[in-house]
Amino acid sequence: MHQALLPRFVFAVTGFLLMLVLSGCAKKSAALSQSSLALKVALESQQNALAMLDRVSQTANKADSTKQVNHNTNVDIQNYLTGKRKEIHEITQKLEAAQQDLKDFGDKKSDRKEAEILANASRTVFESAEILRILEEKTKVIVDFLGSETFSKSEIGALFRPGEYRLIREQVREGQRLFGPVVEKLYIFANKYKNAFNSLKGQIIVTGYSDATAVETGSALYKDLAFKLLQSENLTEPTQPDLNRKLSELRAEAVKQLLERIIADRKKEHSNLIDITVQTLGRGEELPPGLTEEVLKNDKRRRVVTFYWVVLPNM
Repeated sequence: MHQALLPRFVFAVTGFLLMLVLSGCAKKSAALSQSSLALKVALESQQNALAMLDRVSQTANKADSTKQVNHNTNVDIQNYLTGKRKEIHEITQKLEAAQQDLKDFGDKKSDRKEAEILANASRTVFESAEILRILEEKTKVIVDFLGSETFSKSEIGALFRPGEYRLIREQVREGQRLFGPVVEKLYIFANKYKNAFNSLKGQIIVTGYSDATAVETGSALYKDLAFKLLQSENLTEPTQPDLNRKLSELRAEAVKQLLERIIADRKKEHSNLIDITVQTLGRGEELPPGLTEEVLKNDKRRRVVTFYWVVLPNM
């Protein structure tokens, strides 16, 4: 469905007209006419590309608002689209200038030579077509990404013991089984574009959540979390939400370490396919996506990690 965002036909039409421009028409008037037509279609193609970028922008904003993609990913996409709009506006100005040169020559208002005007028009149309070709390749990946399921959630109550954030060997094996498919999704997606780009960049954003059960004051866990909060945030009197936030952050970090081991193993097989980084966030007692305020403070569904994955070309 999302592939409909890309107006592929405009590139083929532009390429066809480029051949006409360069075919060496016998009559000068025919050369001017074909060049004028090529410029006109190139301008139309640029306008179609702008409309396509607007549709992609709307799709990305909708995916952001429905939590299908991480907000920062949408920011990256919007920045990319803004840059491409600027690029299109610049080439549009060149096309319009070449178009005006042709008109001035036809109206005998120009002292420039016909060959020079035709050569400039031809170069500009070629430049226009190349911009659209690169735009299509990169935007196709973004459109495909926005049409994929990029969010998942895993309960971790069975993985981490109550009040713990470190994993023993058996839990590591279970964690690799649970979270390995997240990494695999990135490789499957990247494999579709392995011949189109030298490299793709991927990111997994791991967000940890905890329930709202109080950490007992004076307990070993309380002292451990309080010390870490003092070190990282200079909090001298942490609240219960602070403690649970830190606990969720540390659990997310443990999951990150698991993912990085899985990524390192996969990279041995596919070293140049994709570069993946892992980012962590701790949300503590905040409700994970999909839960409502009615859930109990100690509901196990609050003890989860969520994953957003991203695969995009270097933009």
